[in-house]
Amino acid sequence: MIPWTHHSPFTRPGRFAAELAALDPSVGAAIKTVQGILIHGGALEHYGLMDTTGASRETLPVEARLADVHARWTGSLFDVRPAAARSVGTCRDFALLLCAVMRSHMIPARMRCGFASYFSDGPWEDHWLCEVWTDGRWVRVDAQLDAVHREWLGISFDPCDVPPDVYLTADEAWRRSRSGRLDPDTLGHGDAKGLWFVYVNLVRDRLALVDCLSSDWDSWRAANCSAQTLDAETIALSDGLAQESDESDPPLPAPWWL
Repeated sequence: MIPWTHHSPFTRPGRFAAELAALDPSVGAAIKTVQGILIHGGALEHYGLMDTTGASRETLPVEARLADVHARWTGSLFDVRPAAARSVGTCRDFALLLCAVMRSHMIPARMRCGFASYFSDGPWEDHWLCEVWTDGRWVRVDAQLDAVHREWLGISFDPCDVPPDVYLTADEAWRRSRSGRLDPDTLGHGDAKGLWFVYVNLVRDRLALVDCLSSDWDSWRAANCSAQTLDAETIALSDGLAQESDESDPPLPAPWWL
């Protein structure tokens, strides 16, 4: 099997497999489809909506997400939905759905956890996107960046090929932080910043590379101050994790869920 084309328990479309297989798999068309299905819960006001739902931040498997989509709108995935009829999610949901579309067409794709510099909450904000194997390289794609986001954030780059100077995977951020090229206090989410947060994303990114998208590390918001201090052993372990190559297209081990 071609690496990164098998579905995981999260990307598996289940009863909606035929719908994903019918979609245009070109990256530009695929992200437009994803943007017509999802809306980011933290950006509702920019679409003229108020957050009255108390939407969960839990990342839903694709089959469950598409069930929610159809519950909100009875048409097909090809339909253009009004913003109020879209399923509310986070950056990880946008990346996950795009990953599922790509894999449904046997196009290698994988999730990445890291930091983006193009949001307004800090120099380097916690963020997920999808990498798609294209023309012999991993191309970073941010399906969240629709026309509303691009205008709001003043984004001029192509979201179908996010440049390396505006997005760092967690291993890149860790290496830069440890070498002194980047202040770890500029990396995080809200008040949660620093090397500890880079470590959290490093672990989440390494798990994502083996298609484990839900883990204890997603409970970082509940961490107390003592848990936000890294000991020497953890730092050394993280140094090793951050040096593992992820730029090639190696054969994958047997999927962990089989």
